[in-house]
Amino acid sequence: MWCVAAEGASPSGEDEGVEGTLVRKHEWESAAKRASNRSWDKLYVVAREGRMSFYKDQKAHKASPEQCWRGETPLDLTGAVVEVAANYTKKKHVFRLRLASGAEFLLQAHDDADMNRWLEALRARTQAPAARSHTLPAPAHDEPKRRSFFTLKKNFQITTPSAVPRLDVTRVVYLT
Repeated sequence: MWCVAAEGASPSGEDEGVEGTLVRKHEWESAAKRASNRSWDKLYVVAREGRMSFYKDQKAHKASPEQCWRGETPLDLTGAVVEVAANYTKKKHVFRLRLASGAEFLLQAHDDADMNRWLEALRARTQAPAARSHTLPAPAHDEPKRRSFFTLKKNFQITTPSAVPRLDVTRVVYLT
């Protein structure tokens, strides 16, 4: 079932999140390693502040929100891709969550409307927050770009091979 705690941001600017029950299958732990347990589990899911947490049920979440299912750490949704799993035909209403780390999950919603609400809510939470600059602004005066000796040497050899002077060692002159 679908439960939204005021989906989106509150007037104070905090992400109050989205939560509800989904059926989850962990497909990949990383881009190169399949998940050791790929069975389907019905879990209570909470997505809030760019993170997604899983619980046994709503009661477990309310009792201790810091205690996730099987001691799992919450998933970081920053840079994740959320899409309908069109190539997965064994179950209906399934969408895929692919994390920036390479981990991948299949999630099954109750119906199409429920799946679309989850897709929209998760996509809103996968966007990276605007980067804050911690560096000083660039100097105002124009200064030529500095290059290392090796870069200059490499560029000179590649771009101007005919400009390299050649020595003619057929005549040797001795000064006395």
